Amino acid sequence: MLKERYENLSRIDDFWAEIGFERWLGFGLGGVYRRVTFRKGALLGEVARYYADDYIVWEHEGERSVERILREWKGSPEVMAHRILLLGDTTWPKHRQKAFLWGFRGWVEIYCLCLGDKPHKRFADLAYWALMGLDFASKNENGRSGLEVVPAPGGETGRTR
Repeated sequence: MLKERYENLSRIDDFWAEIGFERWLGFGLGGVYRRVTFRKGALLGEVARYYADDYIVWEHEGERSVERILREWKGSPEVMAHRILLLGDTTWPKHRQKAFLWGFRGWVEIYCLCLGDKPHKRFADLAYWALMGLDFASKNENGRSGLEVVPAPGGETGRTR
């Protein structure tokens, strides 16, 4: 049932690429991934740089996948946060987290969300993109593009709807 509900998300690679995500598979999970760069600047220029990896996952085994992530996920050099949004049939009241080397090597945060429910504030941006992805996929089911170019009167440049 879960696979059927979110399977269209795997068919919209153009949507994911447009917002900076790419297909990702690992740990028996499947979805999309992006890396966000954070830079700390000062008068003399950049003084620090670190990354956050975001994952939107729709191919997983529920609690078994969560336990595997918490058991096997390792921190990456220069990556402080790994946020994993699992799309499912239920929404957790709060997220789960594991720190690497007391947080000095980063952490992984996991949250399960049923799209349509109010997400935890730390995952609201990922929930938004997942919901927009489902909307885009539903508009593309009939082979139509989610974006239409409408000719402007008088031959001017068209606008999008």
